[in-house]
Amino acid sequence: MLETLKPGDLIEIIAPGSHAPLENLEKGAEVLRSWGYRVTYDPQLLEPHIFLANSDQKRFESFKKAMSNTESKAVWCLRGGYGAIRLLPMIEKLKIPKNKKLLIGLSDISSLHAVINQKWKMPSLHASLIDRLALNKLTPENIKELRQVLEDSNYVTQFKKLVPLNKAAKSSKKIKSQVVGGNLMVVTSTLGTPSQIKTKNKILFLEEIAERAYRVDRCLQQMKQAGIFDGLQAVVFGDFVNCEEPNKENHIWSTIEAFCKDLKIPFFKGLESGHGEAQRPVFFMTSAHLTCGEKPQMLVYSAFKK
Repeated sequence: MLETLKPGDLIEIIAPGSHAPLENLEKGAEVLRSWGYRVTYDPQLLEPHIFLANSDQKRFESFKKAMSNTESKAVWCLRGGYGAIRLLPMIEKLKIPKNKKLLIGLSDISSLHAVINQKWKMPSLHASLIDRLALNKLTPENIKELRQVLEDSNYVTQFKKLVPLNKAAKSSKKIKSQVVGGNLMVVTSTLGTPSQIKTKNKILFLEEIAERAYRVDRCLQQMKQAGIFDGLQAVVFGDFVNCEEPNKENHIWSTIEAFCKDLKIPFFKGLESGHGEAQRPVFFMTSAHLTCGEKPQMLVYSAFKK
């Protein structure tokens, strides 16, 4: 178990994916300082390399250094975009750090969550990126919950707006497991690699942005044929935003419902996390309780020791 964050603790910012303006890095760091944390990052963190924040080698070295830094309590990613998956072959060869700390991020960072959760046996946090803090895109309610998750080991994230998508989800049942997953396209891109997501006996969380219905279905079909849904306890979908067709119609949920209709594991939508406005935090690889039936809800417990 990890230790909660408290005023004066050090947070290190890294940029394992796409490039972001230096201004966003600096503003995001100031937000964390205003919360009482100390912040560090490599002065050469952002040296644009085509569409990436830096070269693969420099982004990998930044990740390696941050995750092994004995002084920091958390590693927070600047933005998502694309690029983290390029680092996985190098990360897979790393020795597991002796000191455990919290990795924070979403979207492209989903591939890093998989390694942290599976190989390193460490929980992580699917939550807003630093550039979203910098751009002031979180509501006061979002910020309050995010800080509670980081600082209160007794805080339990409650998701009460789940909607059943198939018959299995409507049957009265209680599931105790752990949440894994993240961005649908990123999770799919790990299939067939050493970092392929492991879902047996887990609750799989998926979210997406700017992908049309047939592309979402293609990912789900590939995951199904790869055996990702075998032995899975449940699937919970988060936000699917900007997924309209060119004619502005939206077929996402009808497509997903058709996909999961005859599957024997429960599927739900309505978890307020992903690329939407709320981006509620979700711990991966901690205790999670999912209640199926008429009033479905999921409780996700802290990664911090009490």
